[in-house]
Parts: sequence; structure tokens; C-alpha cells
Amino acid sequence: MNKPRAVLATSAVFLSAALVASYFQSQEPVIKATDVLTWDCESAVYKPESITLTCADGGWSIQAITWSTWTEKGAEGTGTWRENLCKPNCADGEIAQAKVNLKLSDLTPYKGKFYLRTIDIVTPDGKDFPWGRSGMIKWDLLN
Repeated sequence: MNKPRAVLATSAVFLSAALVASYFQSQEPVIKATDVLTWDCESAVYKPESITLTCADGGWSIQAITWSTWTEKGAEGTGTWRENLCKPNCADGEIAQAKVNLKLSDLTPYKGKFYLRTIDIVTPDGKDFPWGRSGMIKWDLLN
């Protein structure tokens, strides 16, 4: 084999190897649904049955959650919103409840794991809660 042909063949081999390596590096990792977590008061959880949003006093939470979907693209479910109305005061406050629809989104890698970090909470009819709070709440569970 003459020298130019050998250089061309060697270059083709290296170029092919570089293209294959580049292809595999650009592929997103495969994430199984069971590897997708979310947060509940700084605890990593998979398909939680409840989520507390205000961890210091527990005044806002979602209870009795049922998940209809749970994937790396997001999760959807229903639950019961519970809110301490702090009337007459927060220690003895009345607890208000209402059914809600939930969506988790924004898959985020953190310390080697994957978390759905944003929760959207919406009343089934999209209207405000009977006690006046907006019926649409967006919350970052990682912050």
C-alpha cells in the first residue's frame, strides 16, 4: 500500500471512531421511572403519598396523593390540599381542605440522582379555593 492510501485509510478509521464516540456521548442517559424522585421537606421520595410545602410549620401540604403517571418527563396525580388558615391563630388554626390536581415537572440532576422539582397545584375547576387563596400554586420543591 502506498503512503497516501495508508494515511487516508488511517484517517478514515480515526474519523469513524471519533464520530461513534461523539454519537454515544451526545445521547441522553436512560432514566427509569423508578429512578425519578421528588422532595418532601428535604427528603428524597419516590411517588410520595403526601408532600409538605411549608416545612417549618406544616401549614401547607398535599395529602392522600394518588399518582396516575410517574416518568422522567413528569408526574400527574390528585390529592387533598390542606392549609392552616391561622384563625384565630396558627397554633389553634382552622384547617381548610380541598381536592387538587398535581403536576410535577423540571427533571433536575442533583447529587447523582434525578428529581422532579416543580409542582403545579390546581383546583379541579381552576377557580380559587373557597377561603380565597389562588387555585393555582407553583412551588419549587428543591428550594
